[in-house]
Amino acid sequence: MKYKFERIDDDTTKLSYKDKEFEIKRNIDLAKRTQGLYATARMKMMADLTKQGMTRKDFTIERKENGKTYYDNTNAKEVEQSYIETAQIQMFSDLAEKYTGMDLQTLIDDIGLTEEETEEFGKGFSKALKGDVKTPSKEK
Repeated sequence: MKYKFERIDDDTTKLSYKDKEFEIKRNIDLAKRTQGLYATARMKMMADLTKQGMTRKDFTIERKENGKTYYDNTNAKEVEQSYIETAQIQMFSDLAEKYTGMDLQTLIDDIGLTEEETEEFGKGFSKALKGDVKTPSKEK
C-alpha cells in the first residue's frame, strides 16, 4: 500500500506514506466547512446564473401531455451537481494544503498515485475528515 490512514483517536487520523506522516484533526472549523459545502455551492451557482440573466428554471424542460404538465429537472440537477463537485474538489485541496502543506494534486503526485488509485485515496481522505477510519485491530 502506498499510503495508510490510521485512526489515532475519535478526532484524529494519521496519513502516512513513504517516510512522511500527517495528522488530520477534526474540529469545529472543519465541520463548518463540510456542512456548508452544499449551500455555498448552490449560492455560487445562483450568483453565476443571475450574472448571465438565467435561473435554475432555464434548465427545466416543461412537457405537456394529455392535459398534464410534466417538468424534467435533470439538466438543472446536473448543473447543480457540477457546482457541488467543484466545491468538493476545492475543499479537499484546501484541506490537503492545511494538513499537509500541499494542495491535493501535489499530494497525490507526491504519494505516487495512479488515476485509478486516486479515487480510493479520495474516499479514504473523506473518511478521515469524517472521523470514519477504522481503528486497526491489535494483533496478539
